[in-house]
Amino acid sequence: MYLPALVQFAHAGIQLASKHRNGSVFHDPSDHEEYGTPEFWAKLLLSLGLVLAGGVFAGLTLGLMGLDELHLRVLATSSEDPTEKLNAQKVQKLLHNKKHWVLVVLLLGNVLVNESLPIFLDDVIGGGFWAIVISTTMIVIFGEIIPQAVCARYGLAIGARCVTFVRLLMWVFAPIAWPTAKLLDYVLGADEEHTYKKAELKSFLQLHKSGAEPLRDDEINILNGVLSLNEKVVSDIMTPIDDVVCISYDKILDNAAVDELIASGYSRFPVTEPGKDYSFVGLLLIKRLLAYDPDDALPVSSFPLSILPEAKPSINCFQALDYFQTGRAHLLLITEHPGKPYGALGVITLEDIIEEMINEEIVDETDLYTDNHTRQVVKRRGNAAVMRGIIERERRIKTSRNPSPDSRRGQSLTRGGGTMSPTVAAAGENTRLLTIQESPKLYGTNGKENGKDGKDGKDDGGDISPIP
Repeated sequence: MYLPALVQFAHAGIQLASKHRNGSVFHDPSDHEEYGTPEFWAKLLLSLGLVLAGGVFAGLTLGLMGLDELHLRVLATSSEDPTEKLNAQKVQKLLHNKKHWVLVVLLLGNVLVNESLPIFLDDVIGGGFWAIVISTTMIVIFGEIIPQAVCARYGLAIGARCVTFVRLLMWVFAPIAWPTAKLLDYVLGADEEHTYKKAELKSFLQLHKSGAEPLRDDEINILNGVLSLNEKVVSDIMTPIDDVVCISYDKILDNAAVDELIASGYSRFPVTEPGKDYSFVGLLLIKRLLAYDPDDALPVSSFPLSILPEAKPSINCFQALDYFQTGRAHLLLITEHPGKPYGALGVITLEDIIEEMINEEIVDETDLYTDNHTRQVVKRRGNAAVMRGIIERERRIKTSRNPSPDSRRGQSLTRGGGTMSPTVAAAGENTRLLTIQESPKLYGTNGKENGKDGKDGKDDGGDISPIP
């Protein structure tokens, strides 16, 4: 930033040396304006004005060019401070597609000022060695250091106040500045678009643990979880098929069988064909048994089954979430061969996706394990202990504005717990399996695209149709 001052120092020395006899910068001190004359004061004031003008140009160069375009857009649209928001809008409008033009104008003005200053100082103090020392000192201190230090901190506010001045100079210097700016646009690009990558955003969030409005650990965990959701495939978080409680289509639901289903803690049970462990025909909801008398000993086939959608293990968590949001089902069967009676790998539920989003396990009152993979048994605390823990956590957050990363609460989730308890969407007597492809669309086990064979499943007033 101080290169113009060094260049000015060298230029002034060469200029003064060549101007005087024998190349000496030490010459007759009477070769300047008499002290106290109008010409003396006029040139002195003009020299001071040039120093201040050089400071303005140097400060604006750093202040305006140092503003981040992305940060400007954020402030211009979302700042809670009306003054800051207005300033950002002014500066953004000035710099939009004209950043190189502004840069050339400010540098051109700075060069003109710094080149003109020794000429007037030479007439005021007589040139020579002291003219070089004084001009260089004034330029460095008052024309470079102080303005740049101030504008580095208050660049937005100062830049907004000088918008009109800069626009005027842009038109004054347009014959030189505009072609130069266009050349820079052609070589370097008109706009420098800068956005953050996901990894950068995660680091950016970590830096906001302290400050005027610090983020809680839970907020950071949730945001990080959402940012990672698109990178995770369902095969990474599904419950393996061997850990899924399934029932056969011909199983008799007597007292012992119903008690076994209730004791499992799940609310949905994939139903398989008799004698075929991996050939699924639908989903039995535990709520179907609310009015059922186990003494009747009816088979599972006597109850209406919900549709069990299928998906390939390569779809990501966002694709699964998009399907869950349609309300058709909140449980997916993950299989290598959708629509085929083989290849089942596991299941994934809406709860699994939510756990990935919040980076914590969700344990309800019926869950037996915190994680179906580790089979860690749930340890339940009384209400009083739970509330004491919550209150203590809030107290620590309020007393510590900069918590360490080791103070994060909750476990980092990679496997879903309670995976058989999502809300059902498509219940009905039609027990055809539906599959989610990469596109994703739904298909029946007959290989026809759902909605084209005229046999769509219905449940609770909803219809099963291809996901748009």
